[in-house]
Amino acid sequence: MTFSTSEPLDAISSTALHAYPPRPCKALLIGIGALGLVLGAVSQAEAQSVPQILSVPANSTPPVPAGLKVTCTLGPGTGQPSPNCPVIQYGGVRTWAYSFIDNRSAFGVVSFDQNGNVLKNVTRNGARYVNKMTVDPTAQAVSVWGQSNAKIDIAWRDLPVIPPQVVTVPASSSPPVPAGLKVTCLKGPNTLESSPTCPVVKFNGNTTWAYSFIDNRVAFGIVTYSPNNKVLANNTQNGSRYVYKITVDPSAKTVSFWGQGDAKVTLPWSALP
Repeated sequence: MTFSTSEPLDAISSTALHAYPPRPCKALLIGIGALGLVLGAVSQAEAQSVPQILSVPANSTPPVPAGLKVTCTLGPGTGQPSPNCPVIQYGGVRTWAYSFIDNRSAFGVVSFDQNGNVLKNVTRNGARYVNKMTVDPTAQAVSVWGQSNAKIDIAWRDLPVIPPQVVTVPASSSPPVPAGLKVTCLKGPNTLESSPTCPVVKFNGNTTWAYSFIDNRVAFGIVTYSPNNKVLANNTQNGSRYVYKITVDPSAKTVSFWGQGDAKVTLPWSALP
C-alpha cells in the first residue's frame, strides 16, 4: 500500500485508523449565511458568491443576438460612446447589457459561457444605453445604469452560472500542498489502497483539491488554486478524510467530497472561489 504523500507509510496505520474511526455518513452543509467563515482569509471580492463588474472593450462582445446592439456610453447625461463596456462576471459566465436597435427603453440582458454561447437572454424594461454597473451585497443584486441614471436591478440568483466540473488528474500533479496537508486519494471508500489519480473540482477557472491532514484527523483541507497556482482558499472541513470521489448536485448547487467509509463533506457552490 502506498499513498501519494511525503509521509512514511506508517503515518496511516491501523493505530491511526482506530484513533480516528470513520464517522457515519453525514453531510456538513455550510449555509450561504456562513460564507465568510467558509472562505476564511479570502476576501469577499474573491468569493464566487459575489458578482464582479469588469470593464472590457466594447468590440470584444460575443455575437450579439438579433435585435440588439452594443451601446455603452461615457455617462448618464451623454450619448458619447465609450470604448469600454461594463459586464458582469459570475460563476464563469459573462453577462452583457445590450440596447435595442429600435432604441426602446430596455436592456437585452444576455449571458454567455466561455465559448460565447448564449445561456440566457431576457428583456428588462426601464433603462437603455449602459454606462455603469454596481453590486449591492446586502440586496444581493446588480444594478445596470443607463441614460439619465435610469437603472434596472438583477438578482444574483437570476444570473446563470456554469456548474462545477469534476475531473480526474494524476495525484502527482498537485500544486504545492499547504503545510500540514497531504495528497491522499483512495480507490474506494472501504480500502486504503491509494489511487494514482485524484478527483478535483474545476469551477470559475479555479481548481479545488481535497487534501487530508498529516495527523490523519477526520477532516479535509479544501484548497482552491487560481490558474497560476495561487492559493485562493484553504479551509478545514470536518467529517471525512482520504477522498475517493467528488459529486456535484446541480439542483441543490452543492459539491460533495466523499472519503473513507463513504463519509462526506458537502459545500455550496458559493463556498468555492
